[in-house]
Amino acid sequence: MLSIKILQLLVLGAHVALAQIYDNGPFQLHVSSLNDSTINGRAYPCQTTLGLCYTAGDASSQSTDGGFIFTSRGRADYTVGYLSWRRTSNIKHKNGNGNKQTSSTVSSYGPVGLIYDPGSNVAVPVLNQTGTPGTLGFDGSTGDLVMAGIDDTVMNGGSTTTTTTTAGNKNGTSTTSNGSKTSGNTTTTQNRNYNNWYLCLVQLETDQQAQMLVSWVLGANLGWPPTNPTCQRINITMDMGAVGYGGLSVFRK
Repeated sequence: MLSIKILQLLVLGAHVALAQIYDNGPFQLHVSSLNDSTINGRAYPCQTTLGLCYTAGDASSQSTDGGFIFTSRGRADYTVGYLSWRRTSNIKHKNGNGNKQTSSTVSSYGPVGLIYDPGSNVAVPVLNQTGTPGTLGFDGSTGDLVMAGIDDTVMNGGSTTTTTTTAGNKNGTSTTSNGSKTSGNTTTTQNRNYNNWYLCLVQLETDQQAQMLVSWVLGANLGWPPTNPTCQRINITMDMGAVGYGGLSVFRK
């Protein structure tokens, strides 16, 4: 399973290297819950751990000097790619003549990838996971942020081929336009988009206090509950109107 996933990431990386790459955004991530109306806010990078912290309130009223960037192979394409963060800071200083002036610096973090603990089925998305980035996208029907994964429930011990489909998505479930098929000793698996996002109280570092973090529950698409009792199911969507420093679509070779 791990080797298959690594191979897919390598293949995806090769395709991205050969294709035109665009950094789309910036935007904010809106966090909400169908089960708890009090969860209504945004996700942003934690200062110490670079996990995705949560704060309540209207995203448009928050700081507008930073935003998420979606890197994909098309301008304004948010269907398949990587998620990162970019922040612009304005610094006031004096030049050589003693006159006051302002200069801007840009800090970038990303991409987002999951980190795991062997004793829990609650994984945590963290920025700067360049070795194992998550393949993410926004569902075309619901607008929800989803993550690509493999459906291995059809494995039968024979040879395996993999196909990719795109379809609508519901929270906590996987979707595909057609089911997996088994013929003889060959199993055809499906790459599916999953929506297993939860909001959980998590302690990433032993010397730090627990934080309310955006999390990913392994097996939630199969009906498995989170081992962490504080977890609450959430939806994550894009808020393009909550960033104040303009749109961005930068072509990179």
